[in-house]
Amino acid sequence: MDEMTWTDPQLKARYEENSRKLEHLKETLPNLYSEDALPELLNKLAVPYKVFTRSSLHGIQNMRINWLMDNHPQQFREMMMANVLEEHLRDIETRTRERQAQIMDQLMESRHLLNRTDCLKAAPQLTDLDRLNGMNEAQSESMSMAIHEVVESF
Repeated sequence: MDEMTWTDPQLKARYEENSRKLEHLKETLPNLYSEDALPELLNKLAVPYKVFTRSSLHGIQNMRINWLMDNHPQQFREMMMANVLEEHLRDIETRTRERQAQIMDQLMESRHLLNRTDCLKAAPQLTDLDRLNGMNEAQSESMSMAIHEVVESF
């Protein structure tokens, strides 16, 4: 691998620790990393971290990977090499879903869509289909807002 310039010393230390652990595994379990077990090329490519690409995940995690690769490629690479990217992606997905739920609650409350009686009091001309469409719209808008707030932030 090409030598890289690290911007975060903690991530560099974590990567070096993972590299030492991989070398130790190769020494203690030589049959696992032998040419018989793995083709020589794969053995040379064995890395102490999980590799992520633009198409390796889906949903919110994929959006985050693409955003990181486009806007912060150095940090993306460092987090991946330090083996903290997977945890980061799970955290982003959790935070996005939590924020989406908060925003949806606010939108539904502001549109008087929390329950049927509130809806009827606020706008008696609304049908159940209107109410359902409003809820779907609030859900879509809240996810869009949450993605902008959480996924596309650093």
